[in-house]
Amino acid sequence: MYKVIMAPTEGSDSERAALSVAVKLAQRFEADLRLVRVETAPLVIETVAPPPALEITETTLREEHLARLRKLEALGVELRALGEIRVITALEHGPVAPTLRDYAKKFNVDLIVMASHARGGLRRVTLGSVTDYLIRDTNIPVLVVKQSASFLGATRPEAVCRIVVPLDGSDQAEQILPGLAGLAVRLNATVSLLQVLTPLTYSQKQIMQPGLPWWDEDIAVAEKYLMRAASYLTEEGVAVSTDVVLSEDVSTAILDYATRMRADLIAIATSGSGGMSRFVFGSVADQVTRKSPTSLLVFHPRPEMAIDNAVGRSETQSLAGA
Repeated sequence: MYKVIMAPTEGSDSERAALSVAVKLAQRFEADLRLVRVETAPLVIETVAPPPALEITETTLREEHLARLRKLEALGVELRALGEIRVITALEHGPVAPTLRDYAKKFNVDLIVMASHARGGLRRVTLGSVTDYLIRDTNIPVLVVKQSASFLGATRPEAVCRIVVPLDGSDQAEQILPGLAGLAVRLNATVSLLQVLTPLTYSQKQIMQPGLPWWDEDIAVAEKYLMRAASYLTEEGVAVSTDVVLSEDVSTAILDYATRMRADLIAIATSGSGGMSRFVFGSVADQVTRKSPTSLLVFHPRPEMAIDNAVGRSETQSLAGA
């Protein structure tokens, strides 16, 4: 499933949890781990300083480059020994996010594992903005590891991992299921499929509780949809449960549910839209990614990967081949 895993690094201590997860996944999938750091070009301002001062600056830059390279290689040696895995280190040059994207495409990366700095709005910088960029501008699953989370921490190999998967009834959301099935089996994970129903009418908004005709009908449809999705995962050997939740705030409902379930991971598909066009499930995925204390697997599928009513059809092979 995962043959090449990429772990971007800035060389900070806050990345340790993410690197540990990357090593463990590389072990379990017998995958190569590519440890990548990107150098950005320094801001050059025209100077009137004499040539000797310029030479000192160039020497300093070379020394800093070599120091970063040695630090990266030392980290690679450490991770290689920690997991007895194949680790490739790369010090790239250019704008951080596009350079990582291009590197991932060039080396056929199957999974990107990143630390989250949980910065939002105008403060979404460094790896926070890079994570957002890679989610939106690649079609590679991005595992966002929260520093305080326990996903693949000190757990035993046989320990059960709990994964919550929000679905919204769309083909796009369902496209996370084929990749998730392989991950869940390898991690000995249980999966909880969740659909959050939001009120569509004035009556529903006034009375947010089941047992009324309009809610009973909507809940029945959602339960049937989730059971079809669950049947696909069950056939793949995954232990699955399903739940329907009523809420006016989808992202908050997902996070609350994950907390109640003591989830180790939230796996969610996104439209990957940015700016003012970030809406519907794309907006939900973005909010969940930024606010969740739980690690997340975020997947932005390619448009051509759309599965026509995948879960609703009996031909579950269409999911497996997506």
